[in-house]
Amino acid sequence: MAEEAKSTVTAPIIVTVDHRFVRANGSTVCVTKSEDLSEVKEFVTRPAVVRRAFGVTLNQGNYESSRIDVSVEVPCYVEDLERADEFARDFCEQRLRAEVMLIKPEKKSAAGPF
Repeated sequence: MAEEAKSTVTAPIIVTVDHRFVRANGSTVCVTKSEDLSEVKEFVTRPAVVRRAFGVTLNQGNYESSRIDVSVEVPCYVEDLERADEFARDFCEQRLRAEVMLIKPEKKSAAGPF
C-alpha cells in the first residue's frame, strides 16, 4: 500500500518595525520595515498565530517626536500558545530597545524599560 503524502502548511515569523517622526511643523515622516525571519515553520494543520506589539514615543526636543512600534506574528500550535507568546513578548521588547538605541543612544543609562 502506498502511504498518503501529508500536506503541510508553512508559516513564517513576521516582524514589522514602524518609525514615525513628527516634525515641529506638523509634518510626519513614516518609515515601515517589514521582514520575515528566516525561520519558516511547517505545520500539519492550520496554525494559530500569536501577535505582540510594543511601542514608544520619544521626545526629540524642539516640539519633535519619534514613534517606534515593533510587532511580531508567531505561528504555533494551540498547545504552544503560552510559549509562543513569551517568545513574542521577549522579541518585541529586545527589538524595541535596539531600535530606540539607534535613535537615542544616550537612553542606555536611563532608568525604566526604554
